[in-house]
Amino acid sequence: MIVPDGFISDCNPLTIQRSDPVYFPGTEGIHVHAIAGGTAFQRTMGPRTALAAKNTTCGFSQDKSNYWVPQLYYHLENGSFALMEFVNMPVWYRNRACDYVPDREDCDGASLPRAPPAGLRMVAGNPFLRTYNSSDIAQRAIYHECNIELPSGKITKVKSHELPRRSCVALSLKVWMQSCWDGKNLDSVDHVSHLAYPAIGDYDGGVCPETHPVAIATMMVSAGFNVEPYPDYENWVYSMGDPTGYGLHAELISGWTDEEAMRQGLETCSGVLGVANPDCTLTQGKMSNQLWSGVAQVPEVPAPKEELGQDGPIPKLPGNNPVTA
Repeated sequence: MIVPDGFISDCNPLTIQRSDPVYFPGTEGIHVHAIAGGTAFQRTMGPRTALAAKNTTCGFSQDKSNYWVPQLYYHLENGSFALMEFVNMPVWYRNRACDYVPDREDCDGASLPRAPPAGLRMVAGNPFLRTYNSSDIAQRAIYHECNIELPSGKITKVKSHELPRRSCVALSLKVWMQSCWDGKNLDSVDHVSHLAYPAIGDYDGGVCPETHPVAIATMMVSAGFNVEPYPDYENWVYSMGDPTGYGLHAELISGWTDEEAMRQGLETCSGVLGVANPDCTLTQGKMSNQLWSGVAQVPEVPAPKEELGQDGPIPKLPGNNPVTA
């Protein structure tokens, strides 16, 4: 896929766990997440844990970051829940934001945003939301893409902030992360306040606010689930018990081992040639990481043993989360 202003770190699934090292370090989380990225993922992660990963499921060997979204389930007629297959998690990195400068009105001529620093923790979305407010930039930044097949046989994409209310050939979750940083803190008490969306522009890019003056690469975490075995879309539900879809969220811990190569890649790995460009700083003319070799990766710290639905339907959502509209 051609990305005119950046590249895609195309990640395969790593694990499914009731873990969240941002909100619930060292213990089980309150709902199940689908996780991709570096093999160092575990329940307790320090600022440099991701960097120490021996491998990654992502599209560049330098990307040891971890990315995760809530797992999707199917609510069966008998009340049990079937695990829906987590397929992939491409993460888009784009040159869309610029540093705060007094009187700056757009990003024309601005320098490249910096790479997200190693250990940066990012959260976008609220798992407890069950309604939608279009005036909230953070809610506009999160939506679903339902691929539907037209009578002509062509595929078209239908966007909705709620879970689709129609059958889909394929479903993608889209979460645009904040692209403005305070320049100091890798985390904050609420795990959000050290970051912001642009003040001029929208959730997908623009001029950063004075409070968060440092622009980082604009990231969109996208996750795919196999919905074909479950055409009854009214019974799709997220692991936190959300049947509306408004509680969709994404989290990440950045772990780029070569931040300058990532930053320069916004230019050298974009456009028509993309990663095939011999000047691409992330490949230097070759694709050598494990994603293209077909070697599956697993966490170096084994996932805690828990029945999440891998072996068949389960009577309740892990964490005993009720379905709440």
